[in-house]
Amino acid sequence: MNGRWLVLATLLTCAAQAAPLGTLAYLRAGAAWVEPQAGQTARRLPNSAGARLVAVSPASGAVAFMTASVPARPGAAPVALIPWLSRRPYTTSEPLQKVVPDPGLKTVRARWLAWGEDGRTLMAGTDAGAVVWDLVTRRRIPPGQLPTARSTSRDGDVTATSGTVQSPDEPGVLLYGPGARPGTELFSVRDARLLTGALGRQPQDSMKQFRKQLDPRLQADERNWTVSVPRVTPDGRRVYFASNAGWGVGSAGDTTSVVFEVDVTSVRVQALGWLGTFEGHVQDVRPSPDGRRLLMVVTRHVSNADVQTFVYAADLTARRRRELVRVDAGKGTLGLLDSVCWLADGRHVALSVAYPRQQDLTAANSFTPPSTAFTLVVKDAATGQTVHRVPGATGVACGPR
Repeated sequence: MNGRWLVLATLLTCAAQAAPLGTLAYLRAGAAWVEPQAGQTARRLPNSAGARLVAVSPASGAVAFMTASVPARPGAAPVALIPWLSRRPYTTSEPLQKVVPDPGLKTVRARWLAWGEDGRTLMAGTDAGAVVWDLVTRRRIPPGQLPTARSTSRDGDVTATSGTVQSPDEPGVLLYGPGARPGTELFSVRDARLLTGALGRQPQDSMKQFRKQLDPRLQADERNWTVSVPRVTPDGRRVYFASNAGWGVGSAGDTTSVVFEVDVTSVRVQALGWLGTFEGHVQDVRPSPDGRRLLMVVTRHVSNADVQTFVYAADLTARRRRELVRVDAGKGTLGLLDSVCWLADGRHVALSVAYPRQQDLTAANSFTPPSTAFTLVVKDAATGQTVHRVPGATGVACGPR
């Protein structure tokens, strides 16, 4: 009888384990692939041979990708890439030029590819700046009209932008939308009182120590500031970012940062003291689609051959954080992150990671392992359990259910 109950309990536990939900795309074996639901049989996108970049629309699930006819070389300048678009059910792919007529953009020397939060715009980053297409008006947006260092709510009503009223290049955050007059400056290098005040309201020892170490002389120099791109939750209620508040940046780019939360309605900034501090460089703080969790990407630079990547998932209700990358690294290996995104269910995280030995990373390979060394893993952010795995997959991108 006890054995039967054990089997039943095991079955119930497995049934309770939520399956990942959301579109998943990635690069593998020299092509772009899509799983309409993470874990389902992957489909190779038509015309995707030589794919280098891939992105999924958060609204429609359309997959944009870019291809090249020459092989990639680590550390080399970007080559001319052809933009493509494949819509559900992903049985065809057409050149983006047919969707947004622009003879001057048959090819783009892009380093990255991303969709706007509303799924309306598609952006490609080049060494000369961002190229932006509006897929609703079927036109290219002129340079400078759509800065990429910003985030917008799903309905477009709330926007947070890196920069300040005085200068877009100055460290700070601007908030536009309900509860804030246009161009509300949350803080800047010239006025950091909102950040220091938020730190002072936190009782944790780590927050007290962080504020104690802040030096007004260092804070006065904008070169000592780091601020991650402010991320607006899809519902437009909150904004998240990480900043070192002018703590000071070392020669390798490492510093110490704290994650801050902004209530959009009251325009109130608070430090998430329960998360503690993050040593290194916080590259991103990204809220989940349902706004219940945060994803923090942190790098620590010791040398070109020793750059550790840490990814944390934090539950905003339970107030706890979980490490997702380094926990799987074997002894003597590094944890390297190629790409990461939240699945649409807000519970699962997709990561492309590799665990090379430090001695295998040299100038000859630009201190980067080959794409075949990476594995895409989908993890349950609540438990840390791996629920899906795709060897050799990079450039992971997530889309809607």
